[in-house]
Amino acid sequence: MVDIIALFYRCFLFLMILSLTIFIGLRVKKYPKNLRLLMLLAAIFSGIGAFGRLVDILVLFVPIPFAPEIHIITHIISIGGVIWVFISIMLTLESYYIPLTSTSHAEGKRKPGASYLILSSNIAHDVVEFLQNIDGPVLVFTRYLHLYNNNIKKIWVTTADSKGVSPTALHVLQDIAIKFASENEGATIILDCVEYLVIYNGFKSVFKFLVSLKDHLMARGATLIIFVDPTALDESEIALLKREFNPL
Repeated sequence: MVDIIALFYRCFLFLMILSLTIFIGLRVKKYPKNLRLLMLLAAIFSGIGAFGRLVDILVLFVPIPFAPEIHIITHIISIGGVIWVFISIMLTLESYYIPLTSTSHAEGKRKPGASYLILSSNIAHDVVEFLQNIDGPVLVFTRYLHLYNNNIKKIWVTTADSKGVSPTALHVLQDIAIKFASENEGATIILDCVEYLVIYNGFKSVFKFLVSLKDHLMARGATLIIFVDPTALDESEIALLKREFNPL
């Protein structure tokens, strides 16, 4: 005779884990690329756990070969896998999504004539906060004109206004930055619209533009700081930027 309490307990665990598996599986595509694989693995590990709990239910009614071994193996794989995924997601969030906790600290590490990369999921907020700690002439290439004070030179990157610069005119952006750096000693040039440039030019062209701009500004003792939303680029693209620009 089947123990009702044991059956209820095992059915409850199976349904809970199965629901979690389905929930994660349906939401995998909603996540950015750098989290999508982790969420898929979470669904797989959870599914393995659900399979193990299903075997626990069936063994109450019919004999199943190696049932104890299946229980142990699925337990270890599912729990260990989910813990690993959870830790990986936490590390990813800490690396990419937590806003700058101390812009003054980042400014303290900044050296004139160098180039830096700041990864931020809240660029508009973090750029404004970062600017509070910068002394000297500043030029910003931006999509957010309204965020900056009048004492900061702003170049609007847009296709909608003749007063701005088209995102496809990378050579124009470079010429403006070089001229500003040549005329203003110790200048800081900030680019907060890398993703927008990538949409119109592709990553390879934008990367070449950034590297060329970095070299020109470095020769003039100016600092280049680019803000990038990591969710908008692939991990390989972020890795390329990190190799060429010093992460802050």
